[in-house]
Amino acid sequence: MGLKELVKNLDSYTKTELLGPETTKILRLTFSNSDFDTLENSIVNEALLIQKGGELVRNKNLRVKLLDSFKKESLLSMGFSSYSDAWDRYQNLDNFKNDFQIEPEYLIEKPVETRNSYEEIEAVHNEMRKITSFPHSYQKRLKDKILNRLLDSSQEKILASLPTGAGKTVLGMELIIDLIRISQLFNHKKTNILWMVSSKELAEQSFQSFKKYWTIKGDQKVKCQRFFGGFDSIHISEFPQITFATFDLFVSRLKSPELLNLLSKTDFMFIDEAHQSDAFTYEKVMLAYQNGNSKYRIIGLTATPFRSNDSDQNNFKQKFNTLYQLTDDNNVVVDSPIEYLIEREFLSHVKFNILSNSEGHVSEAEFFRTLNKSVADECKLLIEKNQNTIIFARSKSHAVALSIYLSKLGLKNGLIIGETPDITRKQLLSDFADKEKELNILINHLILSTGIDVPGMNSIMVLGEIDSPSLGLQILGRAMRGPKNGGNKENTIYLTKQNYTRLSDYKLLETTVLN
Repeated sequence: MGLKELVKNLDSYTKTELLGPETTKILRLTFSNSDFDTLENSIVNEALLIQKGGELVRNKNLRVKLLDSFKKESLLSMGFSSYSDAWDRYQNLDNFKNDFQIEPEYLIEKPVETRNSYEEIEAVHNEMRKITSFPHSYQKRLKDKILNRLLDSSQEKILASLPTGAGKTVLGMELIIDLIRISQLFNHKKTNILWMVSSKELAEQSFQSFKKYWTIKGDQKVKCQRFFGGFDSIHISEFPQITFATFDLFVSRLKSPELLNLLSKTDFMFIDEAHQSDAFTYEKVMLAYQNGNSKYRIIGLTATPFRSNDSDQNNFKQKFNTLYQLTDDNNVVVDSPIEYLIEREFLSHVKFNILSNSEGHVSEAEFFRTLNKSVADECKLLIEKNQNTIIFARSKSHAVALSIYLSKLGLKNGLIIGETPDITRKQLLSDFADKEKELNILINHLILSTGIDVPGMNSIMVLGEIDSPSLGLQILGRAMRGPKNGGNKENTIYLTKQNYTRLSDYKLLETTVLN
């Protein structure tokens, strides 16, 4: 029978209850002309399978809902004398899967946590290893300046600014590698480093980045530990150590003896995109470090540009003593860093296209109808040119509705939301990057906004509101990597008129780039 058939038995009330009011609303705005129109069952069923497919199988209470939807005659034909007999049998998941021949895509198990709270990382010697690149010249100039400053003094608060897509992570990891090696070589002491970020996803990505670089460039054993999500214990190592932590967990435990001890032993604190967190949060962490360690050294990494008329950004800059920015071959600060890097193919030349949807004083139905149609029209043109796009929908519910909408128009697409299993997510990203697979459209909400590089991407469409400069930088970074940073010479960013105006107001990009 399969889950797809089982879902058809559910009544409309149960389906909308499981979908939730937001998804039901967006589906109605997408596929109906008025609030009084009835949504097609096929659309509701597909949305329910996307959002709840795996849960309908794994969750005992939801399996009961599926069984309750059967007519008694159907249960009798299956050999059950009552509903309770069926409930008893299908408490066992294997019985349910086998008897109803549930489709494989709904049987993917949630991944079991296999990571440890810490790992000991060593270099791998005597092997040929593929390395992405050494630092670019502009990264090396910035790294050398910061390194010299850090080695000559303490009580430092340094802020390093590089445009989005220009490789802040590479800069940070190269700095850490040099600091660990130099300290051991000249001072014969182990180095303790703390790396602070705003989310557990970014923390894990940073952890993996260091691991990759150290196995290639390291010269000793280093202990890497996680302090984010469910990893909430701190270990102090006898050899060099780097702790990857999130602000939320750190602040919640800031007065604990183990964290105070860690701060007292921390030689360098790196803050990656500190302004993505609440100002009070990162200031609290910085202050605790300064109060607990008289030799504090803080390095902030940011993609935010700094100009004399940007008060919010300059307030952030004032938390640091020294600002280092991108310089040219003569070590002169570059007035237009993005333009400088585009000309040298480190960043992509970005073309902005405005979507032709209705905005302003229009109904929600008109807004979504014209937005989805405009997206579909642009997707058709991209497919004709054998190009691809990542779509950032307005919400998870909109991502689900848009995926179904495009599919009904014959536009093949992949959808990545929180419920998408990791194995499916990896396969979609692989197919998207593979020109032979003909997957030109990838839809998500914000899952792909940070830290995930997608090879071969030609464009992005930003449909959700860019309601903060940091979110704008995150999303723009997906489309700004140039040929020398693993991207394209030219990419296109599709924006609503409102988002283009906001991007201009935030002054994240030079006017020449926006034009």
